[in-house]
Amino acid sequence: MVLTLVTGRAGAQTPPPTTTPTTTGNLLGDLLNQLLPTTTVPPAPPTTASPVAPGAAGATPKAGAAPTTTTLPYGVIPPQYIPIINSVRRTGSNSTAALMAALRPMQDLGLTPEEAAIAGFGHFPVAGLADYSDDWLQARFGPPFHLHQGTDIFAARGTPVRAPFAGVVRFEDAGLGGKAAYVTLADGTFYYMAHLDGFAKKLSNGSAVKQGDVVGYTGDSGNAAGGATHVHFEFHPRGGAAVNPKPILDGWVNEAINNASGLLAANSVGVSRAVTGAGVLRRFDGQTPSASGRAVGPLLWASSVSAGGGTIRLAQLQVTRMAGRIDWDRKTSAAQAQADALREGRKVALTILGPLTPKSLAPLLGGGS
Repeated sequence: MVLTLVTGRAGAQTPPPTTTPTTTGNLLGDLLNQLLPTTTVPPAPPTTASPVAPGAAGATPKAGAAPTTTTLPYGVIPPQYIPIINSVRRTGSNSTAALMAALRPMQDLGLTPEEAAIAGFGHFPVAGLADYSDDWLQARFGPPFHLHQGTDIFAARGTPVRAPFAGVVRFEDAGLGGKAAYVTLADGTFYYMAHLDGFAKKLSNGSAVKQGDVVGYTGDSGNAAGGATHVHFEFHPRGGAAVNPKPILDGWVNEAINNASGLLAANSVGVSRAVTGAGVLRRFDGQTPSASGRAVGPLLWASSVSAGGGTIRLAQLQVTRMAGRIDWDRKTSAAQAQADALREGRKVALTILGPLTPKSLAPLLGGGS
């Protein structure tokens, strides 16, 4: 008798397209074709054994053993699914803690932890402290009952969710996934990210996105409502069936850690110790007012920038960041309107005062328009 303990938390999946099941002559193959005809099971990595019942650590299914339904607090696993769940050799849990630590020096350049994550997380979709496990093909009770078609990435509500690659974004708000974003590449490959708390306001359906662009924020929408906030992440190569994204996510984390030092070097060449020190203060923008009521951090940061070497790069980074927050068109229009009003007021004043002003004082009014 084989008992399966499912430890993953509830997630959502996209409905798989229908296909015609085929007979393979293999029991497991037939079950997969009949129950999940569109699911591609990737080669199992040589790591830990299949999940087992409590108290049976290290046990593996015996040949010929009859599958048994396991009753769990949140439902019952139909017997025919148990061999499929047991067939997955799962890799260990992982997190982005090491990547966050590798990017911490970026904060010395004045970036917040969130900005550093957005800039330095490479292809990894959730820009912040997050953890995840290998919950591919684990039981989910929907409803209806189904096997998990992705990886749940757990992070705090509002943690930015990024486009793994350049492509086109599409949003939806329906079904088990709730608020979800699809990022589709030119070859049809798409990434599905569900249970979002909200979408990036600057984007709409069909918008082009670059790798790393924020498309939404971690939440608990859809059937995850009330549970731990997370992003259900699916990977569909060339638009086909979902494959296990866990090893891909692991690779992206490792790649980003390896690239962190290069990213730091590219943004800190020629930056003096005084500038990096002021960059730390910049993180307290608006939180350290002086006696005049103005923030001290930005003033110290600006005063440390000289005209030589890489310090200009830091100034450019700050100007770029500030520019993203300012509606320059509106400010330009307002300034122009103010200038026009002053010009018209001056004309009116000259028209009224001109005839009344003695000739000896006329030069004091000035001339021209």
